[in-house]
Amino acid sequence: MKTLKSILLIPIVLVTVGLFVTACSNTDEVALITDKTWVLESVNMAGMDMSAAEILATEGSEYQMTLKADGTVTYTDNMGMNPVSGTWKFQKSNTQFVVSGIEVGKSDVNTINKLTATDLWFWHMDGTDKMIMHYKVK
Repeated sequence: MKTLKSILLIPIVLVTVGLFVTACSNTDEVALITDKTWVLESVNMAGMDMSAAEILATEGSEYQMTLKADGTVTYTDNMGMNPVSGTWKFQKSNTQFVVSGIEVGKSDVNTINKLTATDLWFWHMDGTDKMIMHYKVK
């Protein structure tokens, strides 16, 4: 009887631990990325690194991004002015975040390369152009 209890207990413990680890990692990623102002640091396009100053010369001044826990996203210029808002959500086990509502009928899929408490790197597809974006916490 003791052996039967051990055999039944092991899968239950493994499933419980697996669910706990999964739940914690999802919460960690949400906590790392949300409710912070992320400032564009650099972009790598076609193997070429460009600083925020170089990008802003051709792309305009919107380079701050705030992803809120309520699913809203705001982009603003370097003074925090001229906000553009939309929505965002995680997908693919929190390895991607999708931004919608910035441009009518268009969604942007961003694949996270690396996420820390202070840095966010992600691949952004703009048409056929793949850009590696690097943001830092303001």
